[in-house]
Amino acid sequence: MPPSAPTPPAAPAAPPPTLSDDLRSVLARAAGGPMTVAGIVDVLKDRGFNILIIFMALPFCQPVTPPGMSTPFGLVMLLLGLRIALRQPPWLPARLMQVEVGFATLQKVIQIGLKVAGWLEKLVHPRLGGLVRPALMQRVNGLAIVISAAVFMLPLPIPLSNTFPAWAILLVALGMIEEDGAAVIAGYLVSLVGMVYIGGVFWLGAEGLSRLFG
Repeated sequence: MPPSAPTPPAAPAAPPPTLSDDLRSVLARAAGGPMTVAGIVDVLKDRGFNILIIFMALPFCQPVTPPGMSTPFGLVMLLLGLRIALRQPPWLPARLMQVEVGFATLQKVIQIGLKVAGWLEKLVHPRLGGLVRPALMQRVNGLAIVISAAVFMLPLPIPLSNTFPAWAILLVALGMIEEDGAAVIAGYLVSLVGMVYIGGVFWLGAEGLSRLFG
């Protein structure tokens, strides 16, 4: 009886899509036209709503941020963070899902996001899982996103007032996806620094006004 043919080795599993891949997928789906939040959700939903939170935060992780987008993007991040904190399935109101993002804005957002994502992908990897995996920590991390998103949405006439909370949200959400507790810690630290910075600016402004009119 002839020997049976050897079983061919299994093909290696394809690597999961990177954050940069997700961003390019959104731009490809837009195909030169505007895109609603619902359309963006449809592209990213298979990777979880933390990816959507990251997508919304990325454009604001630089000193000069896209105008007019902080309120709708901030509201999306706040609502999704709240659902994470409550351990409930992701949900967004229908009106918010129909908010439309023009292609020029979308392209600019993704170009900025690709620069930040390319840098982050080299640094983030699984570690300190106790800060990410337990249900209690998922609630805490969701609440941290809610707090930073609330600060993000405030119409503060202060440079970097969007940048600090955007970085905090990005790092916490990315840490949850990649099970990187160090990224979560970094997000908490950025949030703390941002609140101290914003509080300090207000304090200096109040002191200046009191001396000017005192």
